[in-house]
Amino acid sequence: MDKNERKCAHINFASTPGTPLLFCTPAQATALLSEERKPVFLVRHGLTAWNMQMRLQGREDIPLNEEGREQALYCASFLGKALISSKLKTQKVYSSPLMRAYDTASYICESLSVESPTIEEGLIERDYGSLSGLPPAKKKEIYPTPAEYPKDVESIPHAARRMKRTLSQLCLTSDEGLIVAVTHGGIMNALFSSLTGGRAGLGPNITRNCTVAMVAVGKYDVIPLSFNLTDHVFPEYVREIHFPMSV
Repeated sequence: MDKNERKCAHINFASTPGTPLLFCTPAQATALLSEERKPVFLVRHGLTAWNMQMRLQGREDIPLNEEGREQALYCASFLGKALISSKLKTQKVYSSPLMRAYDTASYICESLSVESPTIEEGLIERDYGSLSGLPPAKKKEIYPTPAEYPKDVESIPHAARRMKRTLSQLCLTSDEGLIVAVTHGGIMNALFSSLTGGRAGLGPNITRNCTVAMVAVGKYDVIPLSFNLTDHVFPEYVREIHFPMSV
């Protein structure tokens, strides 16, 4: 085990619910990024009233609540400080068109001193169709199992494919500098459950509000690096990765 792997051993490959997950050590992430892959930092938006009520939001344009704005400010602070201290240049901050993501992205733009968020339709939340807005008890009453969900719900495989296409397109059209993309829990869970065989994005290991995930995006693949990183983990992890000179 090299120096980078030893330093991050205490946070490596966690499986306790809600804890950060590392799928690659800093040394492994460095190797993947050296093979013409680009790093993308994915952020879930801050808390909303519907999050607190455990109601699926889908495409409903629900705003951040007060706690969500505080989360977004804090996330923007630790994300910005980590990237700037590591001398990483951010090219653009992309956002879902929904206000809870866009407002979170705006705080990140301010922290990184970059222009306003660029809206990317492909980052929008999964379409939950008739399930949107239903309280958990009511959803269970009408649709006891996922097999009985209505046909207008976007499937997990479809959402994962959409997210992969979006990330690939963003990287193909980007110049030098890394990419930050602010999106939603459902679409991030779909992506990571697909990329990790269910180690992330399902059950207890779903994405939390205002945590950071990282992927390495290549011409033909999207590789998961980390998931649910917080201020206690993210700065150290980023500091130990040797990013390509173009970032």
